[in-house]
Amino acid sequence: MKKYKIALLSLSILVLLGCEETFFEAEPENHPEALFENFWTTFNTDYASFEERGVDWLEQQQIYRPQVNASTTSDELLIILKKMLRTLNDGHVDLTIPNSDIFYSNIIIDQRIDDELFDLDLIKRNYLQEDFKQNGYDLNIYGMMGSIGYWHVDAIGQNMLEIDEILNYFSAADGLIVDLRHNKGGNFTYAFSEFGRFTNEKHLVFRSKTKNGTDPDDYTDWHDWDISPAGEYFDKPIVLLTDRYTISAGERMVMAFKTLPNLIHVGDTTNGAFATKIGKELANGWFYSLVTQKIQFKDGISYEGIGMPPDVYVKNTLEEMANGQDKTLEKALSQF
Repeated sequence: MKKYKIALLSLSILVLLGCEETFFEAEPENHPEALFENFWTTFNTDYASFEERGVDWLEQQQIYRPQVNASTTSDELLIILKKMLRTLNDGHVDLTIPNSDIFYSNIIIDQRIDDELFDLDLIKRNYLQEDFKQNGYDLNIYGMMGSIGYWHVDAIGQNMLEIDEILNYFSAADGLIVDLRHNKGGNFTYAFSEFGRFTNEKHLVFRSKTKNGTDPDDYTDWHDWDISPAGEYFDKPIVLLTDRYTISAGERMVMAFKTLPNLIHVGDTTNGAFATKIGKELANGWFYSLVTQKIQFKDGISYEGIGMPPDVYVKNTLEEMANGQDKTLEKALSQF
């Protein structure tokens, strides 16, 4: 009987060991070559914007994989991964190392190019009437510039629930400037659900599809995103302001505004990072993000990697800013 129990126990152990591959996925290895392979492969299977950004990811592997070997240090591997990510130039792709600055694939964001060409405090001091308002966790700054309303949106989220209050405040205004310069993005669904007062008819804004498998063509079906009328129609002329830091959910809000017939778009082209991103972690504790979605505007064009261009192009200069002038804002005011 004892021999039978021992044999049964041994058989159970063997069965459990034999099922290990079935029930448990092996942890990625934490050495340079394995880290590189895991990183490159995840982008290869999950990233959605190679075509839009004109990047041959296999070519990047052929360039950078030979630079990694068993002796590659963490600092050397970091430099290699950064170089590879820079080819994407994607505002939704970044690499975070503990106790270090975040690396952004998009060179504008990463190197803060022309960041100083927008200054909300300058607008408050030199253009807005002193009784301007703040709400939505201070993400909404709004007030009057003479007979024209001004609303700066710092990010997209629950602050969009204040749209009614903001538009009611501008009920006597001759028009409205919506300033999305340096908008940090957020959750665009808040903008769409509250957008009804800006339109008197249903509009298709964009459609999206999301990766759902590892093959290049593995995507969900296209999903249409619309805006529909709700509440009292705000039918005044609107000027929309953007710059190269208008990104993500802010850009989807730009798309919604650009379906309106009473809108003029002024400023600089948006960043060009529209699609949803997800976060991943390497075995060594490095975090990174990548895009898993394709988006097409109502015209059937993808502006991923390109950005939404304005109708009237204007860009501030450092000299103008130093003199307390926001020429882009002044151009917007001249549209009324």
